[in-house]
Amino acid sequence: MQMVCGTCGSSDVAKKGVRYNATGAKQKFFCHNCKRWFVDDDGFKRMRHKPNDITRALDEYADGASLKKVQKRLLQHDGIKVTRWTIRNWVVKYSHLLKKPRRDLAYQRLRAASMSAKNT
Repeated sequence: MQMVCGTCGSSDVAKKGVRYNATGAKQKFFCHNCKRWFVDDDGFKRMRHKPNDITRALDEYADGASLKKVQKRLLQHDGIKVTRWTIRNWVVKYSHLLKKPRRDLAYQRLRAASMSAKNT
């Protein structure tokens, strides 16, 4: 697959080094047309947690665990401190990664939880 610059749309780009952050190493690219550096968006751009942690939380929620249980399991097993609101936002943002029956179930559970919160 040919890499394309997100700024100018040019395909005259080259791999130039690696950028390190909390989630790991990312390949850097340089556009020879507009002279800008960029990193390919893998779908988890600007996320503070590793993609494996996010997908694990999504998987557990889709399997039927509540947001509180998912939060507790991430803290106990992986040492990841995250709020239930953050997990909820992950479910809304990344539920397209789940298979259709599990995605529908996750959406139904979120709607039911938000409706019960409004009624109380």
